[in-house]
Amino acid sequence: MTDGEAARSPRWSTATKMMVAFLGVVLAAALLIRFRVILPLIILAGLISYLLIPLVSFLHRRARLGRMAATNVTFLFMALILLTLATAVGLAALQQLQALLLTLQTLLLGLPERLAGLENVVIVIGPWQADLITFDLATLAQQALAIIRPALTQVSGLLTFAAARLFEGLAHVIFVLAIAYFLVLDSARLQKRWSGFTIPRYESDVRRIQQALGKIWHAFLRGQFLIVLVTGGLTTLLMSLLGVRYPVALGLLMGLAKLVPIIGPISVGVTAGLVALLQTDHLLGLTPLGHAAVVILGLTVLNQAIDYFLLPRIMGGSLNLHPAVILIGAILGASLLGVVGLLLSAPTMATFILLGRYALRKLFDLPPWDPPIDVFGGPRPSLPRLPWRRSPKPGL
Repeated sequence: MTDGEAARSPRWSTATKMMVAFLGVVLAAALLIRFRVILPLIILAGLISYLLIPLVSFLHRRARLGRMAATNVTFLFMALILLTLATAVGLAALQQLQALLLTLQTLLLGLPERLAGLENVVIVIGPWQADLITFDLATLAQQALAIIRPALTQVSGLLTFAAARLFEGLAHVIFVLAIAYFLVLDSARLQKRWSGFTIPRYESDVRRIQQALGKIWHAFLRGQFLIVLVTGGLTTLLMSLLGVRYPVALGLLMGLAKLVPIIGPISVGVTAGLVALLQTDHLLGLTPLGHAAVVILGLTVLNQAIDYFLLPRIMGGSLNLHPAVILIGAILGASLLGVVGLLLSAPTMATFILLGRYALRKLFDLPPWDPPIDVFGGPRPSLPRLPWRRSPKPGL
């Protein structure tokens, strides 16, 4: 046998390829099921590394540090920030969250008795009047409580579990940071391999899909991170100015609620209104109901301003999915991967839609890019011209 004949390898038949592909999918699914406990930690490490790569690259270029030195400086700085948050701000936020959940539990448990005393009240608004006894408010409250109580108990238990399992949580943090460290350290090589990946005869399609996926995940991971931070900070400031208890906890909840459109901000707004309604001191001598109304109105205006002015500027049209699609993805992600799946539901759904559109077009022998399948929204909306702003002069 000559060297040329020995170097040649026979091609696999179609049946062999299908069998190998099937076994690969089965093996990958078995590994995901077997190690599903650490899978969210690995994903979280990937997210952290993705957010830190620009800082490491900046230090590598501008400060003329080696790749390893820049990575070491970045992670040392992040470790100091985490230590500070865990000892001071983190404990305060955890205490406020626990106190807020205990307040909500007390409110919900006593809600049927409170509503039972309102059954004889008649509300008169102009020519209309409503007798609350016809609504059987106590029974409705009991039914609503049966639905809400398990979720609230689970969240409260999660906080207690996090406080009790401090050492286990510390081990998870160390594991996540270690994985993120090596990902950041080898990020240049990993990016080179990703950009160099291709499939024969599908080079153009692979390149365009890679660009589309980059837009999706870049817009979400860095854009949504900024939106959550801004929303949480502004909500904390607003709640402090309006004299609402637990401003840090409400700011944390509102920032995370921006990941779940419509339902998330509404639920946190109602929670803030209930806190303002039940606290003993109220803003500027307002009645409890008036204080709650001001708080809900303020949060509504804040969320609308963020959605109208900030979201289009950061996210653009790369992740302009329908809220119903994001909600479905949030439910599926939370059931599969918990909090991490919930956080990544939007870009994951956008990824599946992109790949599904491509596969559907190819199945029916249609051109995959005409019309383009990697555009999720229209052009980025422009802000309205304010009435006192002058129109730009021609030529400027």
